[in-house]
Amino acid sequence: MTMHIYNNEALYKRNIRGSFVASLLGMLALVGSVYVLFGEGQFGLYLLFLVLGIVLVQVGSWFSRWGRRADQGFNKALGSLDNHFSLYHYRSPVAHLLVAPSGVWMLLPRHTRGQVSYDSQKKRWTVKLPNILARLGQEGIGRPVAEASIDAEAIDRFLQKHWPDAQLRIQAVLVMMDEDTEVERVAGAPIPTASIKKLKHTLQKGDPKAHLTAAQRDKLNRLLHQHYPS
Repeated sequence: MTMHIYNNEALYKRNIRGSFVASLLGMLALVGSVYVLFGEGQFGLYLLFLVLGIVLVQVGSWFSRWGRRADQGFNKALGSLDNHFSLYHYRSPVAHLLVAPSGVWMLLPRHTRGQVSYDSQKKRWTVKLPNILARLGQEGIGRPVAEASIDAEAIDRFLQKHWPDAQLRIQAVLVMMDEDTEVERVAGAPIPTASIKKLKHTLQKGDPKAHLTAAQRDKLNRLLHQHYPS
């Protein structure tokens, strides 16, 4: 049997639709601001339309990240794992969660292209791009350590409330979703970093102290289904 996958498809569809609507309204507001300025000559109304348009376009841009569908990338890369693995997309305290024999994993996706490595001296991830044009529309690495810390706290709160004696170790992995992205020299990174092509290998190992028994996996899965129903 294959891995269990639990997705919040309604949330994806709602936010993708929100991105389209916000972007469309923003563009209409910006066009309207030009018309008001040159057609009506009302500077105050022009500023109102301009600010409204900029805000709506930014909102649409933020929601557009839902269209990248990291869930589908994870499903494709990990779909051949067996039924000892359960993958949750927005059906847990965090965005992407894997319950596996190797432990509880928070999956942190990044749609970053190029060559990704970790600079131990500067204590940050670096991205080498093939050319300047590749920077257009490029997603940065951001602050994965801070993101992992916030997500781990969310899981800890969930466990303290529903399974106070769980004593589970939560692991995180930073995942480069673009199949052409190369990940190298990341041994010193504070969070394991993997390309989507090598993610399965990373998840099958993990910290031995974080491994879960079958009973632990079953109980955690039951709790997630109970408190994050479809």
